[in-house]
Amino acid sequence: MMSEQQLREAFAAAQAMPEGPAQHLALDGAIRAADAAGEAKLAFEFRHESIEKFVFGGDDRRAFLAFSLSLAAYDRDPEIGGSHTEHSILWQFKWIVNALPEFPDVPLDRTYAVLDDMRARYLRGGHSLHAVHQARWQIALHTGDLDQAAASYHDMVTAKRDSLANCAVCVPSAQAWYLMTLDRHADAIEVAKPFADSWCRTQPERIRTNLMLAHLHTGGHRKAAELHRAAYRVMRTDRLHLPALGTHLTFLARSGNQARGLELLERHLPWLDGTPSPHDVLAFTAPAVLVLTRLADDGHGGSPVQGRTSPDGRRAVTTVDALRAELTALVEDLSARFDARNGTTFQSELARQRMTAPPLVDSLPLSVLDTAGRRTRNRIAQVQERIAAHTAAGDPAAAALARLDAAVLLRGHSDRETRFGAAEEAVLALERAGLAEPLFRARELLWQLYRDGGQGDQAVAVLDLLLDEPSLTTARRGQLLDESARLFWGADRAGRSLLAADQHLAAGDRLAELRSLTDAVASARHAVWAPAEQVLARADALAAEPPADADPAVWDSARGRMHLVVAWWYDSEDRDDEALARAELAEQCLDGVVRGEAAVFAGWRLLRRDRPVEAAQHARRGLDGADESDTRQLHAVIAVSLRAQGDPVAADALIAEHGLQPWELDDDNDDYDDEEDEDA
Repeated sequence: MMSEQQLREAFAAAQAMPEGPAQHLALDGAIRAADAAGEAKLAFEFRHESIEKFVFGGDDRRAFLAFSLSLAAYDRDPEIGGSHTEHSILWQFKWIVNALPEFPDVPLDRTYAVLDDMRARYLRGGHSLHAVHQARWQIALHTGDLDQAAASYHDMVTAKRDSLANCAVCVPSAQAWYLMTLDRHADAIEVAKPFADSWCRTQPERIRTNLMLAHLHTGGHRKAAELHRAAYRVMRTDRLHLPALGTHLTFLARSGNQARGLELLERHLPWLDGTPSPHDVLAFTAPAVLVLTRLADDGHGGSPVQGRTSPDGRRAVTTVDALRAELTALVEDLSARFDARNGTTFQSELARQRMTAPPLVDSLPLSVLDTAGRRTRNRIAQVQERIAAHTAAGDPAAAALARLDAAVLLRGHSDRETRFGAAEEAVLALERAGLAEPLFRARELLWQLYRDGGQGDQAVAVLDLLLDEPSLTTARRGQLLDESARLFWGADRAGRSLLAADQHLAAGDRLAELRSLTDAVASARHAVWAPAEQVLARADALAAEPPADADPAVWDSARGRMHLVVAWWYDSEDRDDEALARAELAEQCLDGVVRGEAAVFAGWRLLRRDRPVEAAQHARRGLDGADESDTRQLHAVIAVSLRAQGDPVAADALIAEHGLQPWELDDDNDDYDDEEDEDA
């Protein structure tokens, strides 16, 4: 039998795992272990906290069970959770009631019973029914009851919003989808457009997806292409977006881009086998049939394509026609199951419409090179001509290399979507052409753009591909790990810096190794990181023996920086004497900036120890070479020291001379962001 501490450790370890089936299994295991131990309160806590992981990890069936048991436990004992338990349970009701209709084996009466329970609880708590009305119109829309959908939609938009209403982005996103089903595309744009750059767990990519299709219908073709690129970039790595990816397939098939649609279809087809929600499968598969139909209409019915994953994990090679027949049968089966449950024919009719929708545009250019503004076209006109000529000549390799040239030209473009799009297109073209070395360069460019553009997850995904490249030199691998560390925090950042140090050691670059070890210690200041002491010992040993070919001034500066970072680390561990000793070592550095920072550190700490004379001595020595910010702090240390020594006149004169503010004389004013400094 596991103890409470062991149970909590198991649950914490499961929570720390990457999102996905393995994490869900581990969370479920921790919950079952709490049940087996008779820890009812702990089991409730684990279930309650796991529901969000299950929902946003695409495991709705586990969410259903966890929510049902949590709700029953809460009803038996309302004190089983904390003060916010009731509110979070009412919030979770929305996730459950919206997911239940997506499973045709769940009776519709069961869904309405949960919705009625949700409504009753909202009323008892004095909450608005905004979220209840939204759930009701979405269920009605699913079953094809358009009159009920219209009535509940009206109830929602006229209801008061409160803390239980869906977020300010998701509501207009859902409104836009509803209006589009009524062919009110201009109204959908008006409702959703103000929120196209807003953020939540699944936004703005979903609202941009809905706007994409609305703009395609209303003639805003260039805007539709931009929204497709921006939204798909985020969605392509998250299975949660599978139904929205179906909307992208519809967009591609109806805009003359069925070839691009096939690329998306082949990429995401394996997701069908890991998607528990039949509705999500249907939402993706019906538009996939439309893409394949367009290709067949163009005479490519016999062309080879990658099919679904076989039981042995391999992708079978099939044809456009064969895959279309297979997916059509799947669509018809799923829609029929939903209709049988719902007692309507709406889902089958909707599926047929999605599989046979006519084109809206003969050929909509999607490349940023085709849709960019006039100034951009002027810069890359010659490259575009080369791409077109090579493509017409049947030379995809030369066309791909030209796309890389275009991406390099556009890397500094003011519009980030243009920067990203050009690099992404180059990577895709070079992957298809099988050009390894240029592909590596294109990925390096894309990594830099994502990293500098705040696309952390996507940057790391590209970086992982770079690090797996066999031809990558040890030195460059170390540099990439150093760069990637800045996308992380705490122990994760420290770990990456340590990996970088190991690469620099293997490459024989001791200066880079020392800097990476310093970064690791700096990051450990913000986390509990077991290797910190060992890394510190390694950095000390390295710093003590400069290589024969090292520039003395550069090495001395790196060593001084290391001592200063270690001082801050000791400070965070409340090891005051060791922290002060390290700062004094840093003050011996020849680099004036490092000396100034170290003197600031030492000066304030000596003042806190009621040693003002020594504090002033450190501060005066540190003035030589200090930067402007540290110079002000050092004068502040001297002024506070003078007051402490009973000389307020001299202190006030110094304060007036340097225009020091009262807050600068506070001994908490020495906060130092070592990570920002090391990035500078």
